[in-house]
Amino acid sequence: MEKSKTYIFIDESGKPEVFSFKGVNLVEKGQATKFLILAAIRVEDQLLLQQKVVDFKSSLLKNKELTRVFSSAYALDSFHAQSDYPQVRERFYNFIKELKDIKIDVIVVEKLKCYQQLKENPGKMYGVMSGQLLKNICHQTDQTEIVFSRKDSKLKLRKELEIEVERIRLDYLDKHPRLNAELSLSYQHNPHYTHGGLQIADYIAYAVFQLFENNNSIYYEIIKEKIGKIQDICNKKYFTQSNPLQLST
Repeated sequence: MEKSKTYIFIDESGKPEVFSFKGVNLVEKGQATKFLILAAIRVEDQLLLQQKVVDFKSSLLKNKELTRVFSSAYALDSFHAQSDYPQVRERFYNFIKELKDIKIDVIVVEKLKCYQQLKENPGKMYGVMSGQLLKNICHQTDQTEIVFSRKDSKLKLRKELEIEVERIRLDYLDKHPRLNAELSLSYQHNPHYTHGGLQIADYIAYAVFQLFENNNSIYYEIIKEKIGKIQDICNKKYFTQSNPLQLST
């Protein structure tokens, strides 16, 4: 029997930093984000997902209405929510909304409510929260490949991230012995432009970030029904389709 395999693509919006090198609280000074958002996109056929994203990008580049708006320097090499044209952003969110073969999970981190050791170590915060996001979604199939969207190529930083994720995951396995502990699990660290799954994760994280950080729900409203779970970890809240996040008015 052919083994089942899941790919999980992870990207973030907001940064894990709280303090400067001199110990200044950057969040309280308004010089760092209040929230860190991590989004996970699960898919079994990652090649098909990549092809769908590439085809959609090609369709936008052939759209005369859009190309009149684009500057000559804009190539749309990949989708990136923060820097894309609003017209592109809205269309890509609607594209994500119609995808049938992905599952989406999100973790929301209110940074000032984290433990002190996490506030003082951004890498540890990112690793621990990645582990919290992954711990109960990475044991679904025989094989799981986790792909982080990372710009840096430093092996030490990658290993530190994997160690934190594994520590959280193995602790979760120990508390849930019925889960499959024999599965094959691997980690990859790639720039976000290398795969459509990472670009979708970027867009999801951005939409949820805008909601929590800036009370801007415009993009979240488009894709909220695609998100399976949002965990507001520091406030011990879970939002699902049966217990939806209530938007403030």
